[in-house]
Formats: sequence, C-alpha cells, structure tokens
Amino acid sequence: MIGSKWVFKEKRDGRFRARLVCLGYSQIPGVDFRDNYAPMGNDITFRVIMVLRLIYNLHAVLLDVKTAFLYGKLEEEIYMEIPMGYKEVYADPGHDKVLVLKMAMYGLVQAARQWFKHLSDVLITLGFNTCESDPCLMYRIDEE
Repeated sequence: MIGSKWVFKEKRDGRFRARLVCLGYSQIPGVDFRDNYAPMGNDITFRVIMVLRLIYNLHAVLLDVKTAFLYGKLEEEIYMEIPMGYKEVYADPGHDKVLVLKMAMYGLVQAARQWFKHLSDVLITLGFNTCESDPCLMYRIDEE
C-alpha cells in the first residue's frame, strides 16, 4: 500500500489549487510496477519538423493536455491509503479501508509510461504511424 499527500499551490491569478499526489517513492519494483520507461521527444527531431514545416508550409497545432498523467490506465493493482481529510468520512471502526487505483495519478512511477501508451494507442486508431527513428514522432499522411 502506498501513501498519498496533498500538494497546495497558488496560481498566478491568486487562486489556490489542491492536488492529491501518490508517494511513488514507496512503490516496489516488480510488485507495484514492471516498467517505468516513457520515451522523450528528441530535440533534433523537433528542429527537423520545424524546418520541414517552414519549407512545405505545413499546418501545425500545438496543444497542452491538462492533467495528462491522470489518463493512463494502470496494468498493476495498486492500493493507496485513504488520504487525509477522507479518513473521517470513510471511517469504519475495526476495519482499515484502502483505495484501489484504476487510473494513474501524479507521483506514480509508471504514470508517464501509461500516459504515453494511452496517447499512442489513440493516435494509432486515428491513422497515425510511428517513426522508426523516434518513437515520440507520429505522423499521418492525408490525401487532399
């Protein structure tokens, strides 16, 4: 069973944000996760894409997926203790309750890998192909 903690941060506009984060450092390799490798985009690939975009006048869209790590489905069964503030609500005298995670959370060792797997699965179903030299580069050729 892994722990969790609340992380509080003040946003630029003065509002406060609370985020529940898993204590991934307490995960045991081989028990709580098998692989934790997630590929990273290569800076050379990015530069080549920008040059090709300028040469061929290609359309590009840049997007930022908010809460990206929360979309990965977990392959392992991970138990997390009930966070502070909820123990009082879910208290059951004589019984210790835990949460079973179905989706990745911030702080999990395998969160980045599971997000990349989910994203690449979606892009492949949309007709994208993976580049052999850089697994983070996916492309689709549309006939117009």
